[in-house]
Amino acid sequence: MLWGPVLLLLLGAAVGLPGLRDHRQVARNVTRLLDDLLATDRYDKRIRPDFGGPPVKITVNMYIKSIGPVSETDEWYAMDCYFRQKWFDSRLRFNLTGLDEFSMNWLFLERVWKPDTFFMNGKKSYLHRITVPNKFLRIRSDGFLTYSMRLTIKASCKMHLRKFPLDSQNCPLMIGSYGYSAADVIYEWPDSLEPVGLEPGVSLAQYDLVNITTDTENARDQLRVRRADRRIAEDFSVIRVNFHLKRMTGYFMLQVYVPCTLIVSCSWVSFWIDPDAVPARVSLGVTTVLSMTTMGFGGRAQMPKVSYRMALDWFVILCFSFVFAVMVEYAAINFIDTITEDLKKIISERKKQAQKEKAIQRALMVAEDETGHLLSVNVFYFFSCPE
Repeated sequence: MLWGPVLLLLLGAAVGLPGLRDHRQVARNVTRLLDDLLATDRYDKRIRPDFGGPPVKITVNMYIKSIGPVSETDEWYAMDCYFRQKWFDSRLRFNLTGLDEFSMNWLFLERVWKPDTFFMNGKKSYLHRITVPNKFLRIRSDGFLTYSMRLTIKASCKMHLRKFPLDSQNCPLMIGSYGYSAADVIYEWPDSLEPVGLEPGVSLAQYDLVNITTDTENARDQLRVRRADRRIAEDFSVIRVNFHLKRMTGYFMLQVYVPCTLIVSCSWVSFWIDPDAVPARVSLGVTTVLSMTTMGFGGRAQMPKVSYRMALDWFVILCFSFVFAVMVEYAAINFIDTITEDLKKIISERKKQAQKEKAIQRALMVAEDETGHLLSVNVFYFFSCPE
């Protein structure tokens, strides 16, 4: 009864031994192949492929996992992406039966030549290292290498905020070699694949990602720029991807535009208040002015600090002018009413004074008439009476 399971185990082990031997043989062949390819007398990682000949073409493509945030105050943006570079290295060609391509981990990268790619407008980028450095290398039998990394890139973006918050921004990312000139290394976007892919569902809080363009859309495979310092003045191959962002105005509509419009409307209520109700009109005017100051100018710490006026600034200034004009209007009307009342009092007093003077003149005239009549009677009586 016990021999049956034992025989089955022995039979299974016998059947599995050829497959185990095959795997071990493949592993030994790959190890021997790598040792031969990377032997120091055959391969020097300090020298680029085809050294002394045509430049190495580095094909770059990206796959964006997330993008944002975008800072207007510091003029930068960030994104998380898979950054891939592909090139040919004829020194790493091999011919191994049953194996056309194999992938190597990040430890193998230290033994092969890699382009010294950097981001020209980068500010603070880093490679993800949890749980291990997120990068790998894939080698094909014809010497074609694929180098992939997961990066978080923080790059500068010149902001044009004259139409803020109704603005659109164009944020570039420029990629090139730090040390190799265009005579040694040329960067290009792939023709068959999408140069820059985007993860479905990627969105930003305040922006709408309208479009992603590369410099190949301008019928140029690479953009050459001149980078000069005290020692060198050479042409460097640079490729560029542009992220076209359009700002969404929902936040500013709810936080600025609608409250400021309502405050201006509230200030107009004073036009229907009795001008004699001084406390009501003054308190309403002062409250709207202070509210407008707090709403429009108090939150400037979160706004971009630029030397020119933005569209939002002109809107706030216009609203503040309307609110302030309401107070000036009431002060002007009150001042005009006071002057009008004073003028009426002066005119009324002058009329009364004139009437008094006319009455006195009439009285004097009547008195003069009566005095003259009595004098004429007395004279007549004097001459008419006999002695």
